Amino acid sequence: MQNYKNRSNRYSSFLPGQAMMTIVLFTLFIGSAGVLAFSFVSLGETAASRNILQSERSYFLAEAGLEDVIYRMKNGKSYSTYELLSLDGSLATTTTTSLGSTRTIETQGSVQGGVRKVRATMAIGAGASFNYGVQVGRGGFLLENNSAVSGSVHAGGTITLKDDGAITGDAFVSSTSQIIGNKPKTRIGGHARAHTIVNAVIDLNATSSTAITNSAVARNAYADTIIDSSITKDAYYVSSITGSTVGGLTIATSSTPQDLPDIPLPISDSDIGVWENIAAAGGVHSSPCPYVIDDITISIGPLKIDCDLTIQGDADVTLTGPVWVAGDIDLKNNVIVRLPPSYGASSEVLIADNPSDRITSSKIITQNNAITMGSGSGGSYIIFISQNNSSELGGNETAIFPQNNATNSVLYAAHGEILLQNNAGLKEATAYLIHMKNNAVLLYETGLEEVVFSSGPGGGYDIASWKEVE
Repeated sequence: MQNYKNRSNRYSSFLPGQAMMTIVLFTLFIGSAGVLAFSFVSLGETAASRNILQSERSYFLAEAGLEDVIYRMKNGKSYSTYELLSLDGSLATTTTTSLGSTRTIETQGSVQGGVRKVRATMAIGAGASFNYGVQVGRGGFLLENNSAVSGSVHAGGTITLKDDGAITGDAFVSSTSQIIGNKPKTRIGGHARAHTIVNAVIDLNATSSTAITNSAVARNAYADTIIDSSITKDAYYVSSITGSTVGGLTIATSSTPQDLPDIPLPISDSDIGVWENIAAAGGVHSSPCPYVIDDITISIGPLKIDCDLTIQGDADVTLTGPVWVAGDIDLKNNVIVRLPPSYGASSEVLIADNPSDRITSSKIITQNNAITMGSGSGGSYIIFISQNNSSELGGNETAIFPQNNATNSVLYAAHGEILLQNNAGLKEATAYLIHMKNNAVLLYETGLEEVVFSSGPGGGYDIASWKEVE
């Protein structure tokens, strides 16, 4: 009995120590498990943070590659279908695809296995608006010798029609300038409006802020005074109507028609200056001079030519950017000047501008079956621009002179004269003064209301969409 008690007391004396040891070991186990769990969580969060950082770096790298190509595209700089951008040892790959006049740019950025893709769609922006077949400044418009405009005319100076000259559309004259016809041979097929209308045949309405004299109007006439004219429908006058026949009503009114305001020409000198800068940035041809392209097929542009340019023989020239000629331009003998199909609905400029001589230089001549054409898509043109200003200064030099069956897209001489003759045909002409004679024909083409350019002011590409795709 005594032995049993002794053993029991001995075992009891060990129990508190064992319990404490068990608690300590259990606590250590739980603590270790917690540390391990926290470590695993921390490692996971670190890995996730690293992945997020790599993903964000990939995204911003992709954005950088995309922005690089968009900058090049919008500023007329060169770019390739595939572009690589290296940044801090990582690469962004940009691919550009074309569908008509739309460009889709997709860039993939990759940093240490993280991949992000962004995509932008570029659409052609607005350009110049040629709303009339002929638009002239204060120099006015002279149409004679069986020449014709198929379209409408807006003039800041007087419109004069002689020898069976015809305008199929409207004829509008601003400020205090006139319309002077050659009744009954000449004809205006649309409406006519001017400060004074004399000797004209007008198929629709005629409106003058002063007088309509010795004219035939197929619809209504509106003027302060109507003299010796035939009006098929109604005649509205303020001061008087004398010696005239009126098929409808003769109506006295107190409202005198107002002169039309001048409207700006569609391309400004600053626009032209931007194109010249783009051309010069593409390279400069300074020798040999004059620069003669003869019987070869060649692509040029963007390019500045520091002298006269002659394209002749059977040369076939493709413009791949703005071309600025600091001298005269002469196209002759069956040459072709065109735009590449990749231009789609975009247009391009060929500029003659010698800043040191805009009186006797900076001129353009196209002749002897010379042909110019756009890309083959609707709305694509070559715009011939002359900065010759002889006419504006009262001189006799001609800024642009197409002749002998030469065909042109659009001619532009804001400070000079365009002379059209000998079956020369074109789509639109804008100048300080325009003279058409000897069967010259201008056929205005729908689509010129919104001409867009591959680069430069009012042209290039606008961002239609921008988003992440992966």
